[in-house]
Amino acid sequence: ITLLLSLFNLTDQVSQGIKLRVEPGFLVFSDTKNLGLLLNVEPKIEISDNTAIGMRFGVVLNAQKINNNSFEFFINDEADNAVISFAPTFDYYLNKDKYRPYLGIGLGYYLFSYVDVSRRNGSAEVLKGSMNNKLGFLLRAGFESGNTRVGLEYNFIPKADIEIPNGLRIGTVDNIYFGLSIGFTI
Repeated sequence: ITLLLSLFNLTDQVSQGIKLRVEPGFLVFSDTKNLGLLLNVEPKIEISDNTAIGMRFGVVLNAQKINNNSFEFFINDEADNAVISFAPTFDYYLNKDKYRPYLGIGLGYYLFSYVDVSRRNGSAEVLKGSMNNKLGFLLRAGFESGNTRVGLEYNFIPKADIEIPNGLRIGTVDNIYFGLSIGFTI
């Protein structure tokens, strides 16, 4: 009975224009030395033939470019970082054909991972460097064909200061990233 009800709910959701999109991808033109990966999950509602709104939940690995401004401290593993984002989005589709190009925008909240910080004097003490979470925006464009979507997205988040527990600022993080993703509708 549960399976039957689920099938009816899925049919109902499709007829109402509700979709769930999963978009894995990677970062392009990244200033970091390591491969950056991204994963976006976005429930969407089509509000007209050419427009859709959604809520994008994203995770990006190795997107941050860390600038260490301190001679006293060392950031242990600059490549081990992540950004989690929550952004309401708006997409506009340029036509209703089989290949549908789109433009999109979003504004959301970006959460940053901690970084491990050590003193340069050889001390074994490891401190947690934290960054203030920021409000940022995204621009995106691409095309859809059936249940497949290919897109480019540009995420802009203002620079964040890296602070250790005593409040000392030891560096900054550039959080701008540009990603390429291939999405699938579920």
